Amino acid sequence: MKKLYSLSIFVILSTLVYGQAPTLVLDINPGTSNGSPGDLTVFNNLIYFDADDSSGTNTGGTDVGRELWVTDGTAAGTSLVADIRTGSAGSSPFNYFIFNNALYFTANDGASELWTSDGTAAGTTKVDLFPLIAGDVPNNAVVLGNSVFLTTNQNGVNNQLTEWNGTTAIIAPDAVNPTATTLASDLTSWNNLIYAYMEYSPDEATTGRELYTYNPATDTYTLVLDISAGSGNSGISNFTTIGTKLYFEALGNLWETDGTAAGTIEVSQATIQGIGSVREYAAIGTDLYFEGLIAPSSIDQLFKYDTVAGTIIQISSNSIEDHNPSDLIELNGVIYYAGDSDVDSAKYLHSTNGITSTQLNATIKDVDDMVVYNNKLYFEGEEDGVTGNELFVFDPATASIEQVTSLNSISIYPNPTRGALNLSGDTSNVSSYEVYDLSGRKVSGGILQNDQINDDLNNGIYILKLNSIDQTIARKFIVE
Repeated sequence: MKKLYSLSIFVILSTLVYGQAPTLVLDINPGTSNGSPGDLTVFNNLIYFDADDSSGTNTGGTDVGRELWVTDGTAAGTSLVADIRTGSAGSSPFNYFIFNNALYFTANDGASELWTSDGTAAGTTKVDLFPLIAGDVPNNAVVLGNSVFLTTNQNGVNNQLTEWNGTTAIIAPDAVNPTATTLASDLTSWNNLIYAYMEYSPDEATTGRELYTYNPATDTYTLVLDISAGSGNSGISNFTTIGTKLYFEALGNLWETDGTAAGTIEVSQATIQGIGSVREYAAIGTDLYFEGLIAPSSIDQLFKYDTVAGTIIQISSNSIEDHNPSDLIELNGVIYYAGDSDVDSAKYLHSTNGITSTQLNATIKDVDDMVVYNNKLYFEGEEDGVTGNELFVFDPATASIEQVTSLNSISIYPNPTRGALNLSGDTSNVSSYEVYDLSGRKVSGGILQNDQINDDLNNGIYILKLNSIDQTIARKFIVE
């Protein structure tokens, strides 16, 4: 005899009326090929980014590889800025930052160096921090005061902390250990110091790679805390400042620091709730949003830490696929982000009010690299079967998206059951149903009759999808 059990966590998919989907700005690499716009950076009322038109359609008939592009948000205003590296290899720009009202980035014209651009081919020029070193690979740039701190490769020692004032670049001096070397990453500037995940050669054998500060006023390096005691590394990333605390990820967990060893601790509420595997931090006001999971679940979710109240809530509710929230950004009081669907594991545009999550569209997937520009969201996305990964725009002012709740009230019972699966709630708008196994294979479906489903299913876990004209919800269930 078969039994049916509903799980304690339901999957509720996007329950929306879609007034307007994100729209394509320009099909940079036409058809289903990928233009792959990335590193979107707003500067001087334009968006700069890197992309690749391998077809040559929008680059004068020649495949120039991955190069620097610019857009004003229109198809006509989207174009290649400069072919930095001649040929199809491309210069692959990255490490974009703004300093002294100029745009800088790292690009490879045969060696990776610092470049700047004013948006014209003629005005795109190499800066070259260390002319005697071929390929110093500037990266991890942050601005502090009148200088940029970044990492460069120097004579066989990679990722050394480097200071550049716009004219002269030097390895960040060390007043205590002048011959010391560093291996730094994930830099941030806070309270007139540079914080970094760093190996510092005088401590490396006993400390490993840990949280350090660099004080440009005194040219001194200081270990904040040896989080992974001994020579192990603590795996620090995702520096995010809120109020008087700097938050970061270490050993897969949520940490905070006030700049002192005693004040560098795991966030207690995250520890209490068993939240780990954290990443993708974003500060919205006094709230810290992040990706994480609660064991024994292996499915990651979107969480919000209220740093004032000291509380953490789970926002998303995926139960099959990782939600993988990323690219959180605020526009006119609404928080938008990219998150994976629980049905097909593709990443779609979502919004959250800080309590629940809403998928805003089901046609544009692989959303990434979001920026706000002229009160609109611009990002990389793909319309399946129509475009590859290209540049899209979403205008909340004309989207006319509203929450629909009629299907949300539907539940399934009895629990357990030895026969038919019954539905309760408002089922008047249900036009059809589908049942899928966990491999994504459709195993049954049809028209709902008398608020009852009586299909002959093998033992296992299934997803029931209920469809109306403009809604879909899903429920997970088990047949035994």
